[in-house]
Amino acid sequence: MPIECLISFDNNTQGVYYAGQELSGVVDLTVDTTKRIKAIHITVNGYAKIRWIKKGYPRDSERAMCRAYRSYLSSRSYVLGSCGSNSCLDWTAGEYSYTFHVILPENLPTSFDGKYGQIHYEIITTIDRPGRYPKVFKLPFTVIHPVDLNSDAIYRVPLEILDRKRFWSFCCPTGPLTVKFSTPYCGYAPGQKIHFVLYINNESSIDITQCDVKLKQEVTYETHDPQHEYRYDKHLIASKQFGNVLRWSRKVYRGYLELPSIPPTSAKLSCPITVNYAMKIIIKPTEFHWKMKLKIPLTIGSVPIMDSGNSAALLQANNNSIMRAESVDEPQVTMLPHSEVDEEANERSTPTIMVTDTDNPPDYIPMMPPSYEDAMALSEKFYDDLAYMENVSVSSVVTNNKNENFKPRYPVYYYYETPIIPPETLYDAIPSRYHPMVLATPLSDMSSSPLELSHVKAFGKFQILRYIKK
Repeated sequence: MPIECLISFDNNTQGVYYAGQELSGVVDLTVDTTKRIKAIHITVNGYAKIRWIKKGYPRDSERAMCRAYRSYLSSRSYVLGSCGSNSCLDWTAGEYSYTFHVILPENLPTSFDGKYGQIHYEIITTIDRPGRYPKVFKLPFTVIHPVDLNSDAIYRVPLEILDRKRFWSFCCPTGPLTVKFSTPYCGYAPGQKIHFVLYINNESSIDITQCDVKLKQEVTYETHDPQHEYRYDKHLIASKQFGNVLRWSRKVYRGYLELPSIPPTSAKLSCPITVNYAMKIIIKPTEFHWKMKLKIPLTIGSVPIMDSGNSAALLQANNNSIMRAESVDEPQVTMLPHSEVDEEANERSTPTIMVTDTDNPPDYIPMMPPSYEDAMALSEKFYDDLAYMENVSVSSVVTNNKNENFKPRYPVYYYYETPIIPPETLYDAIPSRYHPMVLATPLSDMSSSPLELSHVKAFGKFQILRYIKK
């Protein structure tokens, strides 16, 4: 009977931890007969690894392996025997339990598994045997670098972009095509809905056949061996398509994109793998005219934006609840009278959000801790080349199907409502040369005063377009 090993975490059935959190667990080993061994040690390991094959380097007929490796965590503890000892000991038959404990550094990047590389964390139990390869047992887990969207007010700023384009017809320019896209916030969390408004004012003589709104993930891989090189991988997260906009008409489209389980935007850490997101708007005209494309960055966080008020005071309680990363049943959302909020706020371990349509003091709905789901499969899995493992035989590495198909798990907020753009701010009164209009929604609330683009303010990566009346 082979040696059996069971690795489990303390008070964490999901195997999800946040950077800076305490990680602890138990390794249960079962051996049926007395074994001759040198030592047993438990290692908590974390690293980023990139690898792809580049053709035509250094010569056209040759290939080179572009690679990068960076270690973020390597904590080893000997539970039996000692490091560097050449003496052997008899490991008698029986059942054994060994504990491990480590404080995760606060600068750990989020777990990620992509096409050309991965950011991986695992618990490794190794049994060193004299004259033979060591016996290795592995259990992967997920680490999340927290991206709290409440930590910076920039994430609450509405995301807007406006652009104009003129087509050419019979060597003459047509009227302008004006496109404005806006969302309530600059940052969202998985499980939320990104409500948006797409305003199109087509004053040209060219019909628009289709309008696409897409959320794309952009992954950047960086290697230094054999040379400094980048490789990019883009994936479609969600998309929405709309119909045509005829010439000399305007339309307003409203919709939303629902976020699946995806990794948060990479923080400014020293990591060869970075993940970013962007909204992309594509306007497709008829005939042989070029498409109109707009692109604006969007931040995906691990903690959603919470409305101001009592919920802000309870943010720390929510973080403590999230950090436990425990498995929870499907939550039941119940309404609370406003008069009882102050009394029960201190007793609840989860924060609340405001939902109101009037100017009266809002009622609060408790925001339940997030669920943790496997990452959305966007590309083929990165498989590490075991031939590069040193001093370990491929047959001595014990894994199961669950570990081989491991996917990082990310927090998902299904029960947290996101705001929509109020009807009175769907669009601005952009000057038009043509008074007859074909409308997708009534324009009775539009102001007749012309507006002009005054200036563009840049907040980091975000560009906010502001308008003022003449």
